[in-house]
Amino acid sequence: MDLLKKMILEQGQVIEDGEILKVDSFIDHQIDTGLMKKIAEEFIVHFKELGIINKITKIITIEASGIAVAVVVGMFIERPIIFARKKIPITLIEKLYSRTIISPTKNDKVELVISSKYLGKEDKVFIIDDFLATGTTSIALIEMIKESGAEVLGTGAIIENFFQGGREKIHKKFPDLEIFSLVSIESMNSSGEIIFK
Repeated sequence: MDLLKKMILEQGQVIEDGEILKVDSFIDHQIDTGLMKKIAEEFIVHFKELGIINKITKIITIEASGIAVAVVVGMFIERPIIFARKKIPITLIEKLYSRTIISPTKNDKVELVISSKYLGKEDKVFIIDDFLATGTTSIALIEMIKESGAEVLGTGAIIENFFQGGREKIHKKFPDLEIFSLVSIESMNSSGEIIFK
C-alpha cells in the first residue's frame, strides 16, 4: 500500500536500536481517519479475494492500538468487534479466555482476556491488529479463540515487522493459518533507515 509506505517513511520514527517503529502521528496515538478508511478498504478487498467476507461473524483485536482499524473494518462489513482486554475489569464476571504474555512494547507481563459471553463455537473470526512483530500477541489470541471453539479465518496487521519473525512463529504453531499484512518491513536500523520487503 503505497500511501502507508509513504507515511511510514515521512512520519515514522525508528526507536529502540531499530526494533520499534513509532507511528503514533497517524496510527497509534493520533489517527489519520482518511488513511484508516483506505486501510479498511484494503482488508475488505483481501476478505473478498479469500472468499471469507460473508463467513466472518466477528473481528477480534487487542486494546488499544488495534481497536481503531478493527472498528473501521467492522463498520464496513457490519460485524461486531471484540477486543481482548489487558486488565480484568470487575464487570467481567462470566468465564474468561485468558493468556499471559510479555508485551513486546512494554516489556512486562500482560494478561489478555476475552469474555466467553461474546465468543463461541458458532463464530468465525478474523484477527486484526496494528502490528505483527514477534507473533506473541497473535498466538495468544489464536489460542484463546480456539479454546472458545470458534474458528480463526486468518490474522492481519497494518504493518508487519518481518525481521522480528512473527509470521514464522505463527506458521510453526498454526501452519495453515492465513496471515495478511498491508506493509511488510524487511529491516530497520538505529539510524532510521527502513527497508520494505
